[in-house]
Amino acid sequence: MASRIVQRVKGTRDFYPEDWAYQKWLAEKFTGLGCAFGYQEHEGPTLEHMDLYLGKSSEEIVTQQSFSMTDRDGKLLIMRPELTPTLARMVAQKEGELVFPIRWQSYGRFYRYEKPQRGRGRSFYQWNVDLLGSGSCSADVEIITIACNLLKELGLSPDQAAIKVNDRRGLESFLVGEIEISQDLVRPLFGLIDRVDKMAPEKFSEELGKIGLSGTQEQELGELLKAKDPSFSSWLEEIFAQLEMTGVAEYVELDLRIVRGFDYYTSTVFEAWARSSSLRRALFGGGRYDNLTVQVGGKREVPGVGFAAGEMALTELLKELDLMPEVAAHNAEILVTIFSEDLARDSASLAFALRESGLAVELSLDPTQRLDRQLKYADRKGIPFVAILGPDDLAGDSVVVKSMIDGTQSKLPAGELEQIKSHVRRGVAA
Repeated sequence: MASRIVQRVKGTRDFYPEDWAYQKWLAEKFTGLGCAFGYQEHEGPTLEHMDLYLGKSSEEIVTQQSFSMTDRDGKLLIMRPELTPTLARMVAQKEGELVFPIRWQSYGRFYRYEKPQRGRGRSFYQWNVDLLGSGSCSADVEIITIACNLLKELGLSPDQAAIKVNDRRGLESFLVGEIEISQDLVRPLFGLIDRVDKMAPEKFSEELGKIGLSGTQEQELGELLKAKDPSFSSWLEEIFAQLEMTGVAEYVELDLRIVRGFDYYTSTVFEAWARSSSLRRALFGGGRYDNLTVQVGGKREVPGVGFAAGEMALTELLKELDLMPEVAAHNAEILVTIFSEDLARDSASLAFALRESGLAVELSLDPTQRLDRQLKYADRKGIPFVAILGPDDLAGDSVVVKSMIDGTQSKLPAGELEQIKSHVRRGVAA
């Protein structure tokens, strides 16, 4: 009885070479953009103590959407669902040694135990961009500008995607000062606003009544959430004014429904959304967090602002809009064939020499395989050139280099490795 193949874990993915080639392309797009703004790459551990996340991340993520475990010493650990608490810990540990402002970026794997669906999985890659040590709104402008440039880099126009921005602190002040909503209702109200697009209007109204809003307050809140003028927040007014000078203003709009579900955000929050798509969720998001380093044990508050962009939702949007790049898996540039068993060592020596010259080289492994089968393998694998070293070639210190692209072949001096490499590279480029 044949054994059954063990299936992959639900919500995870296999990356075959062509899939991984796309992931590498995307990672390079992300980190290349970060480097253009002066952001250094860093990385943290996949496992953290649960205490690092409790009270500092989204309660829903920590209690319902995390993979956790107990180690042999009885300590509760978490597989990181996001990076910001780890980043805050790393900064707090060396805050006396670091040069501020810090511009850091990271691209790594994260885990969330949630229902797998289109654009969302239990294991995913995420780009994190953070600027720490500046309380100026210019830092927020820089981060939002990077977010807009990410959309540009992926080929998304302002008609296809937008960055929606809000100010939690400014919104809170307006709710308490102008609509006279009790301070202790702000947090549950933000929780409802964060989910407003997932509820029918009558359900949202019902939930507002449950937390204690009057009919008049509900009406005023409804009008406020439709506002497109940032004048309720001088902080936001300055951000929008500066964004006019960074060349990305057409990507940015005010949306007071954006409050983000993470408890550590203090003022600016933003999310990227597709203008028209079957994806009914944010593409990515971020904001300002001004006291997280103290929460993880730091001696002083280090203001910070940043965002995290997961690759799954963005990839689904690129597929939907037919913007996926044509990315091929890395391949050998030339296959060194084995003409006959007695020439196997000579072929191996040639492969070694070509590899030392800088070419990506595969060597046939079966000395008994017919030459036509080796050529067929190169063709199926997409290897553009093959090297054939027969007895006459060996005697004349030459090698036949055959193009699998157009079928032409050239006899070149076996010892002139740079000439062979140039011949292959020119053929690939053509």
